[in-house]
Amino acid sequence: MNKHLLLFCCIIGLLSLGCEEVVVLDLDTAAERLSIDARIKKNSNSNDPQLIRLSLTGGYYDETINWVTDAEVEIIELDNNVLYVFEHDINNPGHYLLDFTPSFDLNYQLRITYQGELYESIVEQLIPSVTFDSLTQGNETLFEGNEIEVIVTFTDDGSQEDFYVLDFGYNNFLATKDEFYQGNAFTFSYFYDELEAGDTAEITLCGADETYFNFMSAIIEQTEEGGDPFKTTPTTVRGNIYNSSRAEHYPMGYFSMAESYTASLLIE
Repeated sequence: MNKHLLLFCCIIGLLSLGCEEVVVLDLDTAAERLSIDARIKKNSNSNDPQLIRLSLTGGYYDETINWVTDAEVEIIELDNNVLYVFEHDINNPGHYLLDFTPSFDLNYQLRITYQGELYESIVEQLIPSVTFDSLTQGNETLFEGNEIEVIVTFTDDGSQEDFYVLDFGYNNFLATKDEFYQGNAFTFSYFYDELEAGDTAEITLCGADETYFNFMSAIIEQTEEGGDPFKTTPTTVRGNIYNSSRAEHYPMGYFSMAESYTASLLIE
């Protein structure tokens, strides 16, 4: 009896697939907000300038990014009253660049002026990181069978509680804390479905404080099916930047400062 019921349900399910229609929901669109991707790094592996990206949030079905090209972007080194002004890159709308290397034990604040409103971050300091021990290619796969396994190993600094954010490229991130590997080597596998033989996997390991770790964990959970975690997300995850001109018109995004290390692996 149960087998017949199961078969009947499967038949009904298949028939329903044949007449299904695409339904586009008429979703309310929230007011536009400034979206800020301000991840400042101290990376001995890279000579690239610091990059801050500004855009406006959009509707759920929007496929294009509404870049902000006319903002004033600066970082203030509060201890010494030094101002670092970012310049807009006319070849890459919404991208603001500056050759700038932060230092440890100094206080920094991000300030952005856009359409007459001032956006300010909380005060941040440069958070230390550790280097990679190794990147190696593994032989395991996941669901599709053609994923590339990269085995990542780094050793935690046992003198303190640490948090890390790993950037695997392709808008894929991992936030982790040393709760279960304090002072020890941490090894895990990451699977790429974007790479094939001859490509290079490039991974960046960044230090983080607990607040940034919690922010990234929430963002990653919402975007785990894919997508840029610094664009609009299904629910509001507030960062550490506020609107000091009009509090209710708060921005999205985060200002972080991290020591970071980058390693690469040629895929065979």
